[in-house]
Amino acid sequence: MRTARIALFVGMFAALAACSTDAPTQPLPVGPAPSVSITVSATTSPPAPPQAATPEAEDAAPVAPTDSESAVAEPVIVDCETGLGPVTTYWSDGTVTGYSDYCQSVHDQVLQREIDANKRTCDGTVCTFQNGGTIPDPDAVPDDRCTNQIDYANDPRSNAEINSLGESNGQCPAPIG
Repeated sequence: MRTARIALFVGMFAALAACSTDAPTQPLPVGPAPSVSITVSATTSPPAPPQAATPEAEDAAPVAPTDSESAVAEPVIVDCETGLGPVTTYWSDGTVTGYSDYCQSVHDQVLQREIDANKRTCDGTVCTFQNGGTIPDPDAVPDDRCTNQIDYANDPRSNAEINSLGESNGQCPAPIG
């Protein structure tokens, strides 16, 4: 096939050379192309021709990647720094980076669980957390009236009078009676 192409190229080159402006115009002879032999010499060997596909090669199973091919695979996330600090991503190739969308979502989930754990319900005196723990309500107004601190059950004065004496003097009056 290659020899036929070269022969065709040489024949076309010879025909063009014969058609110069100095030569009289003559019709080209019609007949078989002359046989031409060309020897090509090169210092490097030409590339090997492609191998013809055989039916067995087309039906063969794909070849599994070698260890060197799998070593160049893209790294994947293997872990994320959990907690409330900055986002840290650990990769399968051993590198550690900051932000990644996946680790940001893990970080957001941890933060939401912390927020949920610290939610509390307060009734004005006691706050109850989701886990059942309780603390005094920090927003409750302390009821430091004298009648709530000392028992004035047998005192002839009214609760309002006792409490106003305590506010004006800065200390609760002693019970009478």
